[in-house]
Amino acid sequence: MTIFSSIRNKIILLLLISVLIFSGWKAGLETGYIKVLVGTTNLALGISKNDNHIEFERINGLYQFRVFIEVDGRKGNFVHEPGSMTQPLITILSWQIFLFFVLKRKSALQSLGVNIGIFLLIQIIFLILLTGYYSSTVQQYIFMMIDDSFNIITLILIIKDNMLYPVFSKKV
Repeated sequence: MTIFSSIRNKIILLLLISVLIFSGWKAGLETGYIKVLVGTTNLALGISKNDNHIEFERINGLYQFRVFIEVDGRKGNFVHEPGSMTQPLITILSWQIFLFFVLKRKSALQSLGVNIGIFLLIQIIFLILLTGYYSSTVQQYIFMMIDDSFNIITLILIIKDNMLYPVFSKKV
């Protein structure tokens, strides 16, 4: 793979992959991913609480979560915008596809499994906590810590990968 040996070519490749992923995201990948996320979260909620669940809907051209909860016998629902939570997946997917071009397949697959697994798990925990009426300050602290930090989590995963597999280092 001599074409991807220079840092400039790697950066161009990463940018091209990012544009393609973003185009696919706007063309429907976002909807598919959110449906998987909502389904997985509802499956986890169904194990513990039957009355709380999340639905995915489109209102006035905007996608959003509608969160249905029951607290002290009273039912209610509220809306949550998925954008800041799901858009960082574009970055992590672009990075993971890029790794398949610059690493051996085994290393790229291992990174893909770990990073997407961690990212999905954190998002499911966030959505479960979104439906919860906090019974402890620890739950509330974890929710507040995760809220609007998915870009940071993505950055940490990419930095971790770049430390394990220094794809942008100059070879001496």
